[in-house]
Amino acid sequence: MSTIQITNINDLSDNASLVTDNGGIKTDKLTGKTTAGSISVVGEGNSTTTNLQQGLVKSYMALNGQGTISVRGSFNATSLTDAGTGEYIYSFVNHMQNNEYVPNTESQWDENDDNKVSISCVRKAGSALATGQTAIGVGSGTTSMLDALRVFGQVVGDLA
Repeated sequence: MSTIQITNINDLSDNASLVTDNGGIKTDKLTGKTTAGSISVVGEGNSTTTNLQQGLVKSYMALNGQGTISVRGSFNATSLTDAGTGEYIYSFVNHMQNNEYVPNTESQWDENDDNKVSISCVRKAGSALATGQTAIGVGSGTTSMLDALRVFGQVVGDLA
């Protein structure tokens, strides 16, 4: 078997090394060889592979849910709507392929009272998932909805 050792690879303009000092590779784009949108990565145990695109979070929203709601941070998320007490809707920049994605939510009631518990869920009862947006509902552990200090949502699944 032959071994190739390379210390430097330049881009087509011959002005930037694609290999870092510690042996990493610098690039702005990865494309699968067989299928452009599919890259397999060897898992932690070195015996299985996982699809890189399938394992990525496709959208997230962190928001301030009390008073005038505001975005704390987001990815692939556009508009934020206050849909009522404890109800928030955010839209995706790039829609999901279908309604079979997996949304996850979390919330924090406030920073000072350890006795208050907030429970967050995806959408309210009777609402279906939509490819262009998701909704988060926050409750107090009973049947009442509440505006939480911090609300978080993220989505995994296939983009359209």
